[in-house]
Amino acid sequence: MEKRYKIGLFFILILIMALVITLMWKRHTMDGFPNEGEDITQNDASDNSDANAERENRQLTEDSYEVQMMNVTTTCDTVCIYEDIDKKDGSVSMLEEKLPAKYIGLNREELERILAEDSLVPTLEEKEKGFKSQHLELFSADKIKVLRIYDTTKELSGFYIMEVDGEIRVYECDKTTLYFKTGLKPESLPPDVRHQIQEGKFMDTELQVYHFLESYSS
Repeated sequence: MEKRYKIGLFFILILIMALVITLMWKRHTMDGFPNEGEDITQNDASDNSDANAERENRQLTEDSYEVQMMNVTTTCDTVCIYEDIDKKDGSVSMLEEKLPAKYIGLNREELERILAEDSLVPTLEEKEKGFKSQHLELFSADKIKVLRIYDTTKELSGFYIMEVDGEIRVYECDKTTLYFKTGLKPESLPPDVRHQIQEGKFMDTELQVYHFLESYSS
């Protein structure tokens, strides 16, 4: 009886020790890993803080750059580069020259405004070259670059004197847009001239048209 009691007591002690060891192991495991909700919250807060700091730094950089650019102005030493593009064939040419006097001492905003105003009222020389528009592409105290657009495509012009529906009429260069009716009959023209009219007689200017009609209207 005493022997069975000692054996039972021995197994109970072993069971208690196993239970204690298990509890200690679980506690150690729980201590090794932080609370899940707390960890996520701390990480999110850290990420938000970093993102906000990055946005603030970027905004400060942009603001600083804008202030710096507002203080930059052209001088007599600023190089002016023109990049000319012809819409007719897409050809590009570059021209570097001294900065025009009216562009000296201007910041970027002021220069862009003047370039826009000049585009609205180009010089006669620029018109003859087919000037269409221009805008500022590069700006610094050392050099500026202006992109100019031209179109050297020759516009069709002139008139055609034609016989239509038994009457002599004047059409624009497309041969379809009626310019005016002359009131003249083809029979009033010499045979060779009437043959030209049937094919369509071309006149460069309106003055030539009137001279032609006057010579056969009497």
